[in-house]
Amino acid sequence: MTSQKSSKLTNILSKYLEVDVITGRLGDKIVRYEDNDHNFVYLKSGTGVSRKSLEQEALALEWLSGKGITIPQILDFEKEGDTAYLLITGVRGLPPYKFKERDKNELLKITADALHKFHQISLENSGSLNTLDKYLEKIEQHLKLGVINEADFKEANEGKTPESIFNFLITERPKFESNVLTHGDFCLPNILLEGDSFGIIDLGDCGPGDKYMDLSSMEVSIKRNFGAEWVSVFNKHYDPEIEINKDKIRYYQLIDQFGYHLDIDKFYQLTKASGE
Repeated sequence: MTSQKSSKLTNILSKYLEVDVITGRLGDKIVRYEDNDHNFVYLKSGTGVSRKSLEQEALALEWLSGKGITIPQILDFEKEGDTAYLLITGVRGLPPYKFKERDKNELLKITADALHKFHQISLENSGSLNTLDKYLEKIEQHLKLGVINEADFKEANEGKTPESIFNFLITERPKFESNVLTHGDFCLPNILLEGDSFGIIDLGDCGPGDKYMDLSSMEVSIKRNFGAEWVSVFNKHYDPEIEINKDKIRYYQLIDQFGYHLDIDKFYQLTKASGE
């Protein structure tokens, strides 16, 4: 960082104490700071692959600011060489699955209302955000670089190769719309509830898309945290008239397979070597 920007970050963080440090999947470092009044902020930093992710997250948060949804606010964003630094406010609340004494039906209703409200945000001037086509371009890049663990991928997908699944995704692409603002990773850990209010976090992948992107990730998350019988409850709260298109649900779960089986270390080394 430049001395001026470093001074700004140092000045902001001087009011806080460091309380926790974790490493994200892409190698980014996430530090939680709290002050004496239990207000908290997060400093995310990353190089290479994770730097690009932080740049996109900053762009998305700036675009979403003031659109009626409780989200993290950017306090500072800096870049120095190959490293990006994103300082954001925390969002209060707990994810739905951590409320052991609250009714699951009530929790899923609030969560479904949150998704419905998110999907209603205007797409005006959203061209710089993520899209399905950008996801597919990223998968194609990963295939060309050879950073998908093919053996693990085939084992998880009935022996099908990453290339065959990708060709299927390209063939089926025209069936999908880009008419709502999708979160990109709408799952229970990314929805924080406080009473009947909600906040949404991890918004770097949001952008114009098909509602089934978020319904797909929620299906996986609900099965994991609440049980499969609660998926239909959530869907009916989201839209009482909905008839779930299982093929579209499956499509996005196949896209996720490329993320699950990405060799992060190999990808990082290749992109670092190329200067990207």
